[in-house]
Formats: sequence, C-alpha cells, structure tokens
Amino acid sequence: MNFSTSRRFPRPILAAASLVASTTLLLSACTAEQDSSPTVENAVGLPVDASRVVVESLGDPTNDPAGDTGAQQAQVIAFRDATPEGEDVTDHTFNVEVAEGFNQFAITQDKLDVNAPAGGDVQTMRLPLTGATRVAAEANTNNQERAATRDVSLVLGQPSNSNLELTDDVRSTEGFLVGWRAEDNGAMSTVRLAAPQDATDNGRAVTEQALLKLMSLPVEFPTEEISEGARWTVDSRVTGESTLLQTTTYTVTSIQGDTVTLDVKVQQRPAISSLSIDGLPGAMQMTGETLNVLHSNTTSEGTLTVDLTKPLPIDGRVSFTTRVVYGGQDPTIRIVQDSTTSLAFTEG
Repeated sequence: MNFSTSRRFPRPILAAASLVASTTLLLSACTAEQDSSPTVENAVGLPVDASRVVVESLGDPTNDPAGDTGAQQAQVIAFRDATPEGEDVTDHTFNVEVAEGFNQFAITQDKLDVNAPAGGDVQTMRLPLTGATRVAAEANTNNQERAATRDVSLVLGQPSNSNLELTDDVRSTEGFLVGWRAEDNGAMSTVRLAAPQDATDNGRAVTEQALLKLMSLPVEFPTEEISEGARWTVDSRVTGESTLLQTTTYTVTSIQGDTVTLDVKVQQRPAISSLSIDGLPGAMQMTGETLNVLHSNTTSEGTLTVDLTKPLPIDGRVSFTTRVVYGGQDPTIRIVQDSTTSLAFTEG
C-alpha cells in the first residue's frame, strides 16, 4: 500500500476521515428507489485492501486436562450465514455501539507519558441494524472486485448519538443501507453504503463514519484447522482512516458448535512518518514545521462472541486507545495525538 510521507496535522475538533468524505461524494452521484421507505441513494462499492493473516498457534486439540475422552478436534472455522438464491432469508437484528474520541495537545518532554491511556472522552453512536447474508454473486471484474462467497446487507433502524445536538441529524439517516462482500473466513473485499435521500449532510457524515468504524474490525479466521487456544493476527488498514495501520490479535477461548468466543487485542501504528502542524494551541511557534513520529502505543482489551450463522458478533466489546507522539525541531516540546475507539455488540 502506498501512503504519503507527510500531511497537515488535523485540527483538534474536526478530524474528518478522507474515505468518509469520498464516499459521500460517490453516493450523492445517483439515487435509486428501494422497495421500502425511506428512499435511499444507489450504493457504491468501495474496495477493501486485502488483509494479512498470520497464524501464531493452531491451538492444542489434545489438551484435555480433565481427562475426558471427548477432546476437541481441530476444525476450519468459517461463517455459514449465506442463504442460497431462491431460499427464504432470515433477518437478524443487532445493536451496535460505536464510540470514538480524538484528542491532541502539546506537552513538554519532561511531563510526557508515552503510554496510551485506557480510554478517553468519546462520542457514542448507537446503531440498530437488521439484515441477512446471501450467497455472493460472481465478482464484477470491471469494478476490480475480488472474489467473494458471502454478501451481507444490513439496514439501519433509528440511530441515536450521545451528542444531543446531533439528534435530528442522525435520526434523518434511518434506513441507511450498509453491506459488504466477503469470503467464508470473514475477509472483506468490498463495502457499500447508501444513505437515505432525505438525510442531512451532517447526519450522513456522522453515520457513515460510525459504519466505517464498525467495519474496521472484521472478524477474520485463518483458513487452517484450529482449536481452542489458537491465536492469529490480522494486519489491515483502518477503514475510514488514512493515518493508522492496525494489527488485531485473536485468540480462541471457546468453540461450542456455531458459537466461537474470542479474546481480542488491537495494536495501531502510524502509516506516515511525518506531518505538519497547523495552529495547535500551546505550540503555535511550531506551525508549518515538519514533525516526525517518535513513539506509538496502544492499550486495548476486548472479547467477542461470534455466531457463525450470523454476519456480526452477537455479544462483546473491544476498546482501544492509540497514542502517537510527534517531535520537531524543539526537543522540549512534544505533540501528542490520542485516538479512542470502542465497539460493542449485542444481539436482538
């Protein structure tokens, strides 16, 4: 993947994601009448960078400390949620909370703590989603789609936001469509979004950002046979973010039929090596100066429960905060950027 080596430092309050902005422009280009209200715009597919899965441990199917004869056998874990064409589709409902926070500040070197805090101030978006998975159609090579076996489609119910000033805006996005094409192991190839025609610009932007953040933590299984105790990493680019690369570590803690419980750890790092500061309070003298990444660190915790017959986790929460420290010509001043994300899932 190619990334630029420098950019302007985002202002403290507005840290808009470039992918969100470009998606809004694409979606506004054309509209379509859907079978049910509200009327939404035509969905435009956006390719997802292929992730990299590295298996660190396949687990130990022979580890049976209780001495039982029914020790678990290794197996390929894969989603089984796709309904073939012509069969009745069963909709599933999910409640997702997406919490995001961003803070940046200048601090003197002697007072700097390079370790990421455990959380921060966040704004929470609540997303009730209903939908199902169908067997994916053949890839459209004209649009450079990668092959996929599953096609997930979800419809947003009435969302809400912890920022009450956004109430009317986010309510205008009820009926937002979101979907993605993926393999049986969960690897996404394309995402698509379609906003209601009557959604406000602000509501559309806020909801798109939350939905893209939701898809920045896909559950992707290895293609090898695994058992309890298996551990693997998934390297990906955070959807909707141009500045952070992400490594997610999954560890299987339980496999019970179609239900898999995972321990989840997240590490993020800058995808660019330098940037320029623009009018940050406490460091006005550094405006226009090139800053270099000196340190990055992530604190995280999380567990997810996955039902392989459903497209989203049915329970669990993953929370993480990434701190990136930048330095310039003045060795006594450091610029700190903290990004906090929390994703919570419940069924129903």
